Amino acid sequence: MIKMIKDHFNKELRELISAEEWLIVREEYMPEENLAYESLFGLANGRMGNRAAFEEGGNKKTLPANYIHGVFDKSEAFMRELANTPNWLELKMYYLREPFGIEDNQELNDFISVLDMKKGILFRSYTVITESGRKTKIEKMKFLSRANSYLGAVRTYITPLNYGGLFEFENRIDGTVTNFADFPRFRVKHLDTLEINDLEAEGAFLKSETRDFGMEIGTAAVVDVKNLAGEDILKSKQFRAFGEIACEFFDLELQKKETVVIDKLAAVCTERDQEDVYQACLKNIKEFKQQGLDSELAEHIKEYQKMWSKADLILEGDQKMQQAIRYNIFQLMSTPNPDDNQTNVGAKLLHGEEYGGHAFWDTELFVLPFFNWTFPEIAKNLVEYRYNLLDKAKENARENGYRGAKYPWESADTGDEECPAWTIEPDGTCYRCYVADYEHHVTAAVTLGMANYVKVTGDQRFMKEKGIHILLETAKFWVSRFSYNQEKKRYEILKVTGPDEWHEPVDNNAYTNHLAKWNIDFALEKLKEYRKAEPALYQKLCQQYGIDQKLIKCWQQLSEKIYTVADQGLIEQFEGYFELECETINEWDQNKMPLMPESLKGKDKNEICILKQADVVMLMFLMDDKFDLETQQTNFDYYEKRTLHRSSLSPSIHCMMGLRVGDDQRAYDYLERSAYVDLDNNQGNTREGIHAASAGGSWQSVVLGYCGMKIDPDGVLSFEPKLLAKWSRVKYSISWQGEILDIEVFEDDLKVSRRSSTDGQKIRYRVNGRERIIN
Repeated sequence: MIKMIKDHFNKELRELISAEEWLIVREEYMPEENLAYESLFGLANGRMGNRAAFEEGGNKKTLPANYIHGVFDKSEAFMRELANTPNWLELKMYYLREPFGIEDNQELNDFISVLDMKKGILFRSYTVITESGRKTKIEKMKFLSRANSYLGAVRTYITPLNYGGLFEFENRIDGTVTNFADFPRFRVKHLDTLEINDLEAEGAFLKSETRDFGMEIGTAAVVDVKNLAGEDILKSKQFRAFGEIACEFFDLELQKKETVVIDKLAAVCTERDQEDVYQACLKNIKEFKQQGLDSELAEHIKEYQKMWSKADLILEGDQKMQQAIRYNIFQLMSTPNPDDNQTNVGAKLLHGEEYGGHAFWDTELFVLPFFNWTFPEIAKNLVEYRYNLLDKAKENARENGYRGAKYPWESADTGDEECPAWTIEPDGTCYRCYVADYEHHVTAAVTLGMANYVKVTGDQRFMKEKGIHILLETAKFWVSRFSYNQEKKRYEILKVTGPDEWHEPVDNNAYTNHLAKWNIDFALEKLKEYRKAEPALYQKLCQQYGIDQKLIKCWQQLSEKIYTVADQGLIEQFEGYFELECETINEWDQNKMPLMPESLKGKDKNEICILKQADVVMLMFLMDDKFDLETQQTNFDYYEKRTLHRSSLSPSIHCMMGLRVGDDQRAYDYLERSAYVDLDNNQGNTREGIHAASAGGSWQSVVLGYCGMKIDPDGVLSFEPKLLAKWSRVKYSISWQGEILDIEVFEDDLKVSRRSSTDGQKIRYRVNGRERIIN
């Protein structure tokens, strides 16, 4: 198979392409699949992300986009959203003024597109045939540099197979781009073009700025044109500005079967980290051009080698799942900026515009665990992002009549609530969106994510300097969020929405009440710890927050009276849930996704028992120490029959809970739904971007689920593997409190080794309850 893949490409590209296990391949061009593949094959380098649109154009279904972390704008949109920035990829090609776009010709042969996950490179090859019979082979290679995240490049090979003559080219930077280009009701242009020039005769440059805040963005591109012998064959270029498009024209005389190699080198810089975007682009472009594409590519590949040495997961005996898990890891680790604690991970990563590039609770509970265990320095940035926006969270709480800090349901760069109160469906239907009003459990998720970061990394300095403030402010919020029911002598949370968004608002959602109680109890626990072990810090906190024994006692008494619905038996998701009209799920589609029972179709979702996603089961997963195994089994069995998993967050949770309660078959079914959510497009919305939560949840399902990795209550690393029979071995690496450990899991054994050769402290760990030691 790998030979068949490589045979589509020339010798130089063949030598670059990795082994088949590292490849995602598209072997047939179907225009209706373009938008999904633009997301699937999208690249990111920590600073920017790029959809896999065709640089040569010609396709009718396309949403080209280049997104940059932290570049948000509102303008006429419902909310601040990640702005689509100028498209630097375009390289238009013509022969006798006829374009070479992917759909501009009569016939397309030998099409293949290959995403090389090991190296972070996208390859493409095909032959176009005109109505008159002219055949032209086009081969491409694209990457966004991990070595210098301001840079990106595309190499194009063009070979006229049965003719020759004069070819014309346009090296373009398109400043006319919009968000939601194919949704007229949502379409917004977020940038104004300020300046277009020839970059001191180097190429093309376009300066733009966001319309709301005036953040400047510089985009520069140059071309380097050679023959296969490496000789420069570009004789002249002509630069022109067309409205908001910067364009370089050049032409080449090619003989039959003569191949030309066009390298398009680009630099994208913003005012977020550059004082002068023009000078920054000019400097980067000159250095890029001087060292050449091949040199930058080599450094880029080295960076991906370093990343994979920490993040790879080898799964022997299940080739398709191996490919899917690697794909999820690839997209996860490629997205966040390792040098920036002012940005987060959007729900659709950097490959689509759905949800505006906003961070949700997805980060803390689905994405962050992956980084905690593999890239702790990135994990720290993600939790510091929440700390940096703590003051805004406090403001959000005050504006809603609460104390402490209330984190927004959707967060961009300012910390304001970005979830719109009203929204419009594509058909024009306008409806009220209550998510931000009632879905407050995100605040507990932020705290839990921070706590888990500290638990995995051992970063007590962060906890003392920053984390404790998140903890105390969120605890204050929850204390103010509860109301006392005098008749029932208990504290309750009324008018709230849990993870299951199809029931809103409700009273006493079990998930929310339990997480809120945990948040308050954890704050009390840390205050008690610091009072004894860190008296100076404790006194400082008492002064800053007005903490005294009276307040502590008040919080303790409130916590003791919180209505948590139940701790055993079947737990009602919220008050009144068991009275809803109900029928269990008994049909599934071709992707093994459950279908709404026929008798409940079309009914108000608030009035029926069917859930959008895991709620009580999510609670069991997060708080497994609070519920015995029988209770977890009872609730999994009950809610499993009533959950449609219409959120990509849900299947991975049911996978791990299925493993915990012994339902191995359903667990694997859910792993497939999570891991293949974008590769198989089983939610039907991959065109809108890659599902960050399912990517993180899939990694958790293998590592925390099948490999049974966890931290015991006494802080010891522990494993209780439950490998599938067809999985002969799982191998992965983790960062555990400053040490990199290599883990190998077999059917009947597990090995842990320390990667560092330096003499460190002994590391204790447990396998199925039995303690072992690494010297």
